[in-house]
Amino acid sequence: MLMGDAVVPLPRRPALIAGETTASFLLRLAGMNGMSFGELIRHVGGPRGLEEADPQQQEAWLGPLARQRLAQVTRRPRAQLERALPTLDRASITSRARQQVRVEAWPAEHQPVQACALCVAGRSDRPVWRVSSDVWAVCTRHGRWIGEADGRFQVSLDRVPEVVEAHERRARLERKTGLFARALMADASQVAVYWWQCRQMGSRGVWARRQAMLGVSRADLWAVPLVVYPEAVVVAEAMAVRERQRAVGRSFAGGPAGWTTGRWVAWVGERLGMSDEMAAGGHRGLEAWLVAHRNTVPVKQRMALPAPAAGYRSWPLVMMEPHREVPGSGPLEAVSCLPWRLGTPMTSVTRRLA
Repeated sequence: MLMGDAVVPLPRRPALIAGETTASFLLRLAGMNGMSFGELIRHVGGPRGLEEADPQQQEAWLGPLARQRLAQVTRRPRAQLERALPTLDRASITSRARQQVRVEAWPAEHQPVQACALCVAGRSDRPVWRVSSDVWAVCTRHGRWIGEADGRFQVSLDRVPEVVEAHERRARLERKTGLFARALMADASQVAVYWWQCRQMGSRGVWARRQAMLGVSRADLWAVPLVVYPEAVVVAEAMAVRERQRAVGRSFAGGPAGWTTGRWVAWVGERLGMSDEMAAGGHRGLEAWLVAHRNTVPVKQRMALPAPAAGYRSWPLVMMEPHREVPGSGPLEAVSCLPWRLGTPMTSVTRRLA
């Protein structure tokens, strides 16, 4: 198949699907051209005897020489491939390495997510796997929740369109706030999990109705992040408002009259349409978050600070304690500073802010 240093292009090439894993793309490329995975790997300069990758569990890592040959066999610019396949240029394989292709298992917390079947219809005759920042995804185009759930990978959101709207709002929050928004989304999701497990806030109202719409029960723990998602996004947005004040050394006492942390908690309840539930005990989950995110700038020093520059509310947030480092992918609960976990006994939350 090799002619000197030239690589024979393959007759067919698959459509590029944004965010696809390299293993998934290689399997589509091989299948489209009637080749085994091992044959394709040899064609791009990889070793003999490499077993076929499982795109749900494994990734194929290509060194610089293999990446160049892949560009040649697909007749696509290498930069175009790297834009579509986010892991293509992340391999720790040098051009001097003898093995230019490796297949390795994804870490359990970073496994890919199946692409929306409607998005890839007509573009692939096999499932497509995408790199994802979370262990599940929402397709806003077709209104689908995608993730592993007792063998169910794709769930229609036609009856719960607020989940799609929430995902669009989350995307706007992340564009505006930066990576710190992932930490806020993680914390907000954990607050919602606390409320759900303690049967507070939306458990008897909006969440119960949403469970009925989705045909799930409280025993279906896989569905909890989906059920509470719209409210978790509202909480994350409210957290971002407060964190912008903390980032410039201010408290809410420096904002509108009476804008204290207690007022912020009540405001979150108002935004959720659950003021009574918040006052009846829902505040505890938020107060645990406030303790972890307390403003450490002394009050006297805060009062002496100049007013923040105009437009600071639209700047990306800097990393602040307790989230100095935020992984860009994996389960959201692993990012959160809050200790409780879905499906385990709730950690007692009794500390209150002074």
